[in-house]
This record gives sequence, structure tokens and C-alpha cells, in this order.
Amino acid sequence: MSSRFLSRWWGYLRHHWINVRRVRFWLLVAVALYTLAGFFLVPWLAGRIAENKVREVLGRELRIGDIDFNPYTFTLEVTDFALADPDGHELATFDRLFVNFSLVSLIDQAWIFQQVRLEGLVVQEERFASGESRFSRLKDDAAGEPEATGEGGMPATVIRDLDVVEGTIRFADHLTTASDPSGMTSTIAVQEFSLSLNDAALHENTEFPVHFAGQLKAGGAFSFDGEMQVSPAFEINGGMRVEALTLSPAEPYLQQFARLAIKGGNLSLDGRLSVSDDEPLAYHGSVGVDGLSLAPLDPGDTEPVVGWQAMEIEQLDLSLAQRSLETSSVSIESGSGRVIIHEDQTTNFKRLLVAQAEGEAPASEGDDGEDFAPLRISIAGIVLADSRLQFTDYSLPLPFSTNIHKLNGEVSTLASDTQIPADVQFEGQVGEDGLARIEGTIYAWQPRQDTDVTLTFRNLVVKGYSPYTIAFAGRRIAEGRMDLDLGYHLTDGKLKGSNAIVLHDLKLGEKVESPDAMDLPLSLAVALLKDSEGVIEMDIPVTGDLGDPQFHLGGAVRSAISDAIGSVVSAPFRFLAGLVGAGEEDLQRIAYPAGRSDLTAPQRQRVGLLRKALVKRPELVLELAGPFDPDVDGPALKQQRAVEQLAEWLREQGREVSTPDLTEESTQDAMEAIFSSAYPETSLDEVRERFTREQEEDAVGRSEFDAVAYRAHLAEEVIEAQPVTDADLAALGQARATAVRDVLLADASDDPEEGYAVEPERVLLAEPREVESENEVQVVMKVGLALD
Repeated sequence: MSSRFLSRWWGYLRHHWINVRRVRFWLLVAVALYTLAGFFLVPWLAGRIAENKVREVLGRELRIGDIDFNPYTFTLEVTDFALADPDGHELATFDRLFVNFSLVSLIDQAWIFQQVRLEGLVVQEERFASGESRFSRLKDDAAGEPEATGEGGMPATVIRDLDVVEGTIRFADHLTTASDPSGMTSTIAVQEFSLSLNDAALHENTEFPVHFAGQLKAGGAFSFDGEMQVSPAFEINGGMRVEALTLSPAEPYLQQFARLAIKGGNLSLDGRLSVSDDEPLAYHGSVGVDGLSLAPLDPGDTEPVVGWQAMEIEQLDLSLAQRSLETSSVSIESGSGRVIIHEDQTTNFKRLLVAQAEGEAPASEGDDGEDFAPLRISIAGIVLADSRLQFTDYSLPLPFSTNIHKLNGEVSTLASDTQIPADVQFEGQVGEDGLARIEGTIYAWQPRQDTDVTLTFRNLVVKGYSPYTIAFAGRRIAEGRMDLDLGYHLTDGKLKGSNAIVLHDLKLGEKVESPDAMDLPLSLAVALLKDSEGVIEMDIPVTGDLGDPQFHLGGAVRSAISDAIGSVVSAPFRFLAGLVGAGEEDLQRIAYPAGRSDLTAPQRQRVGLLRKALVKRPELVLELAGPFDPDVDGPALKQQRAVEQLAEWLREQGREVSTPDLTEESTQDAMEAIFSSAYPETSLDEVRERFTREQEEDAVGRSEFDAVAYRAHLAEEVIEAQPVTDADLAALGQARATAVRDVLLADASDDPEEGYAVEPERVLLAEPREVESENEVQVVMKVGLALD
């Protein structure tokens, strides 16, 4: 029964289902089902599963326009792909993805792609002020998903030909900057981006060729050709070329440190770039920055602070692994700089720097708090050509500005790990005919350790520096030229400076009120210091400790100049004595015997020295106020008058005496006559009796007359009777000043030691002056100084 049933059943199957015609049918059905599933079901399921998975796991929307899959050629085409954040921001989109999967993969047990082509890729990344970015959020959301490949790492994957064409990468970075503390956005857009890989074995420890290139929307292009490795560690090494890449997108990053705007500048690179586990970043090649212009953010100030036409480094070697940066000479063409001192005496560079927030980590500290070793820097030199420097000082009563142009020079090797200082040599032109030169040695990384710099200026037009003299002494400068030799030596922060100043044909202008001006007789100082050639030479030493917060170089120089001028004007005649080799002799004091106006030999020599000093200082004017002392000169004048009266009386009597004596016996009769005339009410007999006395007892009856005492008394009385008025004393003082004036004006051309006569207008006679003498022997005149 059962065998019969089975036999019938088998016959039924063989007749109806297993015959050749029925197998063909089922094969056709299978092919049809495979075709329908491959062309229609698989793309639909793949799209639905992908969208649902992204929505469920990542919380984001995935939109796919169309998926085409060819189950016979194993090619996949995806179009109009878009992945968006929850806020609608599109993270990544592309127009078309074409993948040609090789059937050999089924045999080799590896994912082998014959061709992968991605067209119209757009990636839009954004970093927020918190430090998060959109892709970092995406990574965090996907972190909980298990790895699809288990513990085996990356599956075996080979891409024979990968091309990304017409790509775009946009990066928006939200930053807090000096121009906008509330935040601003830096946007960098790379367009026409392309990437190509050939025979890329992503799973093996092998390198494969890679090429990528693109252009910045703001300007510039870049390209890379080299080798790349993905597994087990990422590595890339090859030639990098950047052409005229605009620097303006870097402006927000610059403004985190300085209040500067990038008004121009583009970067060029040509070298080799390397990145690996052992080398975070290495670059070896040339660097150039052209057309750089950095200007303040202030809309009212558009002039660049720093800039140049071209900067070139032929060879730059950077290695973050070795913490080293080495370059060949840095060549700067047509550089420019601007230094400004503002009203509050702060500089423009200090104002441009952004203060670091309290607690902010220094640049040398990593995210984990570990300190990085500083870069070892070695620069073969800096060469400056056809450059200029503008200096402006608004802190003065009158704004001051000057330009150094045609500035050329160089700095020798600058290295952070050497004890050898760098040599500095620069030279430029100031104004039409001025020269500026900077020479010396510096330690760039430790300038206070040991620096020796000399600044030389020649033929500067001094009129332009009036703002400084106004701030210093309240006077403008009308004319003149100046040479400066400024030497500064620093050792362990201790400054020792020497300032040699030479002024030619200096003429002061009008006075200008300045609250900070020092009370200095600048006109007198100029007259004292200027020699016969119209030259003023001054040596101003400056010392100080730069580590002392109370020390300011400008204040130290100002104080030193004030001390130097003060020492001259406080003792001008001592200074003049030094000019003529008179030692400590005081040329200001001219002494006269009581009652006389003639100069004694020592005093005449002193006036001669004074004249030699006047010849050496042609702008100096003397003021002579003839002195007189009634207590000293009065008695002397009375005695002279008495002698003159005696001589006159003798002449009238026919008795000619060249030098009559008031107390001689031969002139006693004359003196008695003069006395009687002066004192008519006094009897001579009574006077004689006063000088007659009785002799001793052995000579009784005889008297003795003291004739000497008698004649002395007559002389005293006659002298006392002489009239001396204030006019007489003033005339004596005037005669004394005139005597000095005559010596000063005398022609001494025959004496090369004394030189020529002094011009009359340089010796002024003032009103006679009553003085108080130190003794009763002589009266001293103090020579005064006036200005032409």
C-alpha cells in the first residue's frame, strides 16, 4: 500500500515538476525574482533601512534621492544624498556616488572595489564656542553602537580607483575675538576639491599613491601628491604646494591675540609634508608671504602697522616630533612698520595685544596639562631691503612724526639654543638728507642678558623735533641739524648707556606752554654750549636696572639731559674757565682796588681769559654792571679828592709836585690852607695846641710839638671834608665796567692765543650796582650773562 503510494507520488512529481521543461521554468522564475529583488527590492530596502537606522541611532535625518543597484555587475549608484543635524543643518551631501564592487571579492574574501567615484560632495563642519563641533557630536552619538567588524579590526578592503570630484568643504568656527567679544565666525570654504587614490589597500601596512587639490573661495589653491597609509596607523608623505593662499580667513584667529585686521597677504608653500604616529607634523620646503598688511581694527586708523611687499624663506624645516624649526635667511622686501606713542605714553603695540584671560592655559601647555618642550628655533638670518619705519609720538604738546625710509640691513643667525649673540646692521635715510644706522649684537631670546647696540643718526633736521624740546623745556626749535650716537649695553638687565649729541647751527624758537616742561634756561645753555663753529657737543650717560619697575628709559634720558644742562647753567663761568684751560679759576669775579677803576695785572689776565671764552662761544653775551661799595669806595674816593685838591693848590702856588703827599712836611702849609678853607670856624692855633705837650721836669719851661701827628690829623680832616655823592660812586662803578669792556673789545688779532676782538654788541653795560664787599681792600664785580 505504501509502496504503491510512493510510486504514484514520485511519478506525479517526475511528470509534473522535475522534468526538463519544468526546471527551465523555475530557473526563469528564480532569475526573475533575483532581478526584481536586485534592481528594485534591495535599493528600496537599503534606503529604508539606512534612513531608519540613522534616525534611530544618531537622531538625524538622512535623505537619499535614488539608489540604483545592478545585481549582475555589482555596481551601486546613489544620488541626491543628504545627512542633516536635528536643527536642519546639512552635514554632508553629494550629487552622485558610484561604486563598482568586484566579484573577485567573493573568492579573495576581501572587499575589493574596482571603482569608487563621488561627485558633488559638500561637507559642512561647524565648531562652536564650547569647543564642540557637529561631527564630534555625531561621533559621540554613534559611540554606543557595537563595532560591525568585531575584534578583527578593519576588514580587508581594496579600492582600485577612488575619485572625489567637484567637492566642497566648508568650515565655520565661532570665536571670541578682540573686535567682537560676543563672538564672530570664521568661515573657510574649499571648493573644486578633488581626491584620488589608486590601488589603496586600506587594511594592510602598505602605502598607496594619493592626490588631492583644491581652491579656497577667498583665493588661492593647494595640491598634494604623495603616498598614504591607513592601517595600522595613518601616515601621509608627499609633495605639498600652496599658491597665493589668502590669509584673510585667519583673521579671527589672529584677533584672539591682537586687535589687528588682515588687509592683505597670501601664503605660498612648496615642499614635502609628513604626518605619522611618530611625527605629528613635518614640513621641509620653501615659504613665502606676499603683500602682507596688518592694520588696527580701529575704523579711523587704516594705515598698516606691519607689512611688506614680499617675504621669502628658501628652506624651512619644521618637525613637531623633534620640536625644532630651522630656516634659511628670511628675506623681506619693501617692509613697513609703524610705532606710535599715544597721549598716555602707551605704544600702539601694547594697545594691540589682547590681554590673556586669568587662568587661561599658556600656549606651551597641552590639553592634559602636560607642558610641551618649547620649539628649538634657528633662523639663519633676516635680510631687510628697501623698507621703511614710521615713528609718531602723540604724548607731546605738539604731535611728532618722522620716517626712516630706504631701510636696508640684516641680522645674523638667530638661534634659541646658542650663547653667541646675533649681529645687527641696518641703515636707512631720514628725511631728505638724514642717515640712520643701527649696529650691534643682541640675544633675541634673552635680550636683557647681554645686548650691545649703537644707534647712529646723522644730519637730522632738528626743527622737526620741536615737540620734544617743548615737552622738555617749553621751547620750539627754529633751525639746526643734529648728529646722534646712542650706545646701549645691557648685562643681566643692567643698562649702561652713552648718548653723544652733536648739534649744528641750533637756533631756538618761541616759547610754548607745557605743563611737564622743566624749568631750564635753555637759551643760556645753548649759548654756553655752542662753539665758534656753531656746534654743540654733549655726552649724556644713562644707567639703570630694567628689572626695576620704577625705571623708564625715557625718563632716565630726560633726567640725564636735565642734569647735564643744569650743571652747565648752574656754574657757567666755571664751564667757560674749563674751555680756556683756566682750571677752577672763577672768571665771573673781577676785583678792583678800593676807589679805583683800573685793572690790576692779575685781573687783566682774567678778563683776557674771559675774552678767549667769548671767542669760543660766539652767541654768549656779557652784562657788566659796575660795582661800588660806599663803605669801601667812599673813603678811597675822598682821599683821592684830597690829593687832587692838594695838587691843585700847589700848582696855583707854582709848586709842581707829581705825587703830592698829604702828610709830608713840605706840604704842611698847603694842607693848613686847605683845612682852614674847609673848616673856617676852627683855629689852627687851637689845633696845634692839641698836639703840643710839656716836656719832663728836667726840661721845665720847654714844650714839644708833635708835627707828624698834627699833619696826619690835618690829612684826615681834609679827606673827611671831601664831598663824595651817589653820582660819584655810580661813575666809579661805570668806569670799572668800561675798563673791563675796553679789554674785551680790544683787537687781539696779533695774538693767536687770544683770537680776535669780541663784537661790541656782545658786551652790554648795565646800570652800576651797589655791592657789599667782603673786605675793605677791594670791590668785586660779578660778570653777568645775557642772550643775544
